[in-house]
Amino acid sequence: MKDSKNLVIGMLCAVICVMAVAYAAFSTTLKVNGTASIDSSWKVAIDSVACPTKTPVTGGATDSVTATATKNSDSLATIAMKFTQPGDSAICTVTYKNSGNLDAVLTHAITGAAGTKAIKFTITGATDKGTTDLLKGKSHTVTVKGEYLTTVTGEPAAADKTATLQITSVAAQKMS
Repeated sequence: MKDSKNLVIGMLCAVICVMAVAYAAFSTTLKVNGTASIDSSWKVAIDSVACPTKTPVTGGATDSVTATATKNSDSLATIAMKFTQPGDSAICTVTYKNSGNLDAVLTHAITGAAGTKAIKFTITGATDKGTTDLLKGKSHTVTVKGEYLTTVTGEPAAADKTATLQITSVAAQKMS
């Protein structure tokens, strides 16, 4: 009987110890203080547009080539070209700049790029099906060359001597 009393007392002491540990574990308050901040800037936009090269056909009138590049917004540029003689050509550029401190990826959508029956566009630096890395502090230039095809026979309609295209860009943060 004495052994059973000692066993009961030992079990009660063990239960009390387990209850004390459980109470201490559940009643502990964990307090975490801290602050977080993000120190980054995002600025990817069209920096400049220009049509630096207007080349009339040899011996042609200097005003036979009209080319304009317009920045419609930070992400939209319009290129318009008008030619009067086969062989006329012009080159326009759209330059994007990443002024932020995060690397970016540019995706372009180009509309009106086919030109007309008489005008052909050649675009370098952008496609409808791809992306271009634009690292922080860097620039990227899209070049559009328009040319009045010399293979055109007969006098094309006035609408075929003028062509316009638009380049819309979307910038996203480059991951990894």
